[in-house]
Amino acid sequence: MFRKRAKVITPTQYWLLVVAGLCMALAVFVVQIISPPAPHKSSILSRVDSVWYDTRFQLWPPHRDSSVPIVIVDLDEATQQREGRWPWDRSKVANLVVALQSYGAALIGFDVVFSEPGTNPVNSLLSSNVLPPSLAKNIEVLIEDFDGDANLAEVLGDSTVLGYFLHADGGNSGSLPEPFLELDSSQLIKGIISLPDYTANLDILADKALANGFIVTVPDADGIVRRMPLVMRHGKGIYSSLSLEMARIALRAPWLRLDIDSVNEESIITGIRLGRTVRIPVDNTGSMLIPYKGGSNSYTTISATGVLRGDAPQELLSSLNGAIVLIGTSALGLSDLRTIPLQTSYPGVEVHANVIDTILYAAILNSSKDNHLSNTPYALTKLIPYKSQLRTPFYQQPDWAHGFNAILLLFSGLLLSVMLPGKSPLGMLTRSFLWLFIMITANILMWNWWHFSLPIALQLALILLLSIFNIVSGYFISSKQRKSIQDLFGEYVPAEHVAHMLENPRDVTFNGEQREMTVLFADIRNFTSMSERLSATELKSVLNRYLSAITEVIFKHNGTIDKYVGDLVMAFWNAPLPDQYHASNAVAAALEMQVRMKELRIEFEAEGLPQFHIGIGINTGNMNVGDMGSKYRRAYTVMGDAVNLASRLEGLTDFYKAPILVSDITSQSASDYWYMTIDMVRVKGRKNPLNIYQPLERKVEGVAAPNWLSMYEGAVNHYQNGQFDLALEQFKELIHRYGDNSVYTMYLKRLKEIHTLKPTQNWSAVYSHEAK
Repeated sequence: MFRKRAKVITPTQYWLLVVAGLCMALAVFVVQIISPPAPHKSSILSRVDSVWYDTRFQLWPPHRDSSVPIVIVDLDEATQQREGRWPWDRSKVANLVVALQSYGAALIGFDVVFSEPGTNPVNSLLSSNVLPPSLAKNIEVLIEDFDGDANLAEVLGDSTVLGYFLHADGGNSGSLPEPFLELDSSQLIKGIISLPDYTANLDILADKALANGFIVTVPDADGIVRRMPLVMRHGKGIYSSLSLEMARIALRAPWLRLDIDSVNEESIITGIRLGRTVRIPVDNTGSMLIPYKGGSNSYTTISATGVLRGDAPQELLSSLNGAIVLIGTSALGLSDLRTIPLQTSYPGVEVHANVIDTILYAAILNSSKDNHLSNTPYALTKLIPYKSQLRTPFYQQPDWAHGFNAILLLFSGLLLSVMLPGKSPLGMLTRSFLWLFIMITANILMWNWWHFSLPIALQLALILLLSIFNIVSGYFISSKQRKSIQDLFGEYVPAEHVAHMLENPRDVTFNGEQREMTVLFADIRNFTSMSERLSATELKSVLNRYLSAITEVIFKHNGTIDKYVGDLVMAFWNAPLPDQYHASNAVAAALEMQVRMKELRIEFEAEGLPQFHIGIGINTGNMNVGDMGSKYRRAYTVMGDAVNLASRLEGLTDFYKAPILVSDITSQSASDYWYMTIDMVRVKGRKNPLNIYQPLERKVEGVAAPNWLSMYEGAVNHYQNGQFDLALEQFKELIHRYGDNSVYTMYLKRLKEIHTLKPTQNWSAVYSHEAK
């Protein structure tokens, strides 16, 4: 029979959990809107996003092979040992520039700052006052020849870009270049990094250089450099970085321009344009995510001393021809090592190299012809487009990322709030991990296909929060339900049933429902007279032993105890757990209960206690079952006309002197037993008559019914069909062959009365019982 499966939680509990989940999702949504995790904020969420960013770089690094000729000239430890510790005499720096120009370097950038005047040996000698006045006068004419700053300024020419610092350490030195954008007092660009102080190059050098750009790197809160500020604010001016200036010059871009959008009536930067050649996506601070080509030495690197002395490998010196050269250091003592997503101790000069490389490669991809850039003044004719699928080299967190993430949080919250409640812990984890897998996969695909760096920390936090909340809530609801099951069924069903129900609460329903079941009533015959002969203590002992014995038998055959009413026991089958063989199990239990009673009578006789018999009535039919009662007391029980009939049958056992009586429906449902037809009866409260039977024993396959039973059933059949003479003859034969019993005697008595009264044609075999 179809049965609606019980839910682990009630509809009310389900919707309460859904509402609670949506409230949590709304709270996370508000966090995303008001204060989303940001790289400059030191928090667990921002740290998770940073780790996820690094993981994607490590597992799916950028594939950029544009062949942009970028060479690093390294002021490394070997150079320090051969040429002396940095800072050098400016004349030696000038010699390095001259050497690079002689090897054909197209553009030279300094990742160092010349903010203080160099030392002139002639001035040092004259200031010592050890020379005679005449000699000192002759040496004064050599001052200009030994002026290193002047010598360096003279060779800078139109191929060198100098770096400078913007900072907040107090004090200014050197001379800042003109900003590429001057803001008026009414202009405010939200988010752009503003620093009040600077350390710039000497005027003589700054004026002679082709351009100047700041060389500031700003690590995230965890100290890792993932982005490079391309523009910064000082005072009312917007200044460009060394990387941006070198890319602008290399591309011969006539101007720089900021793309500014208005968000909530505030201006923010979304991109930087280098002429009409390329647009660089940046965040609202003006910083660009750096798609590192690889670890250190991803670019051709030459020791500075090898360039100065010309003894570097020839293939390295040849690589300088037409190249963009960056002069910086990897020496530990010069404190220009950074931590990046791919490694620690990464030379800062290579950070600039990656930025320049990315911008120039983007220009290549934007070209309509391979030689689009061949007419630049810096001979960047070696630029070869990457022949695989052309994608933008820029990685970015688009300006719509926060709004998109907020909408995604609401959707995830709604989805999980509806999907998780009421499921098993494994089911909740499976659904949560599946949705998490979808989110991570989508995040990775957007990273690989469009180079979008979308945050994931709040998504992870929301999924984790809702999973834990629903698992914990489910645990408490399940614990409460387990307690309810234990309290309700612990004393009335077999222990293995309780264990099964606790492990499978979906198989249990507390709601009232109608189903086909079998119910059993067992009662002690003449209990009143027996109890009068026993003390209260003895009566308690006898009843406890009796009830324990038959309860054990009922449990053995998967029955459920409904109640004990004095000496009466009521039990049923096929609830709360389904039982396909409920009728057979009830009959088996009844037969074994009578066997157990024989054993008890022997024990009681030995102890001098009264012996007694029990009558058992069984019926099968549709019954109402569920947790019923009042607000003060409730019980899991069965009700209905079929239950009343079983009670009537139990009452008839004393009349027929039969230990067990079952209805015709029960005998048909439990057809694996032999039955003895007792009578056709009409009981009080029912109009329709029925045959009642006494179960005998389980059938054995291949074994026919006993002879006496076949003869007896024939006699009863003759009686019910009004064939009284045949019935009388067969009942006498039964007594002759097999001895007398109460049923034979009952039928012989009826047949004699019929013979005396001579019934009319309206005679009925139905025997009506008016008493309960």
